[in-house]
Amino acid sequence: MATPVLAPNVTPVNPSKDYKLRTILPLLLACALSVTAAIIFGAFRGWQGIAMSVPLQNLANLLAPLAFAAAMVERGVEILISPWRDDEASKLENNLAAIQAQPAADAAAAQQKTSAVKQASDELAEYRGKTQRYAFGISLILSTLVSIAGVRALQPFLDANVFNALATGMPAQHGFFLFVDIVLSATVISGGADGVHSVVNAVTTFFDSTTAKVATAD
Repeated sequence: MATPVLAPNVTPVNPSKDYKLRTILPLLLACALSVTAAIIFGAFRGWQGIAMSVPLQNLANLLAPLAFAAAMVERGVEILISPWRDDEASKLENNLAAIQAQPAADAAAAQQKTSAVKQASDELAEYRGKTQRYAFGISLILSTLVSIAGVRALQPFLDANVFNALATGMPAQHGFFLFVDIVLSATVISGGADGVHSVVNAVTTFFDSTTAKVATAD
């Protein structure tokens, strides 16, 4: 009688732990970088806070140039990327539609059609994903150029005299503020005009809810 061969006792890997690690690792890295930046700032810099005024009644007007620039960048990206990517996207869409329109005579043909539809859909989704990544890259470049040119998110809320005095008294802080403002402005502009509108809505909603809570408490 042959002796049965026993399978090796291998402990299965829990995929959820690996997924949690991949999910939490970027957060841990971001926290570590933030703490490191705070330590470096505390050790080498003594910058004071910059007072900002956010007039709720003028918020939409102050952010209107940002929304206009975002809309222009959005349209510019469409003009730049459409001749480059639309032809192949149309071919993939037509191929998918042709496969979906094919009749299935029997179960085997239906299964084959389902597989072909899935493959065509995956190819189209992958192509669209690449197009979105290309569009984001172009949008970020254009948005950065617009921000460098002077369309900013934070600077309109600063007093001009205070900001000019900061350039004389604390030039390093002044330059770093401009750098942060350019990065933040480019990020917001690259998100499109809807992103700027969402910022306005979020701020106005916050102030309205805070005012309502204070009125209720009184």
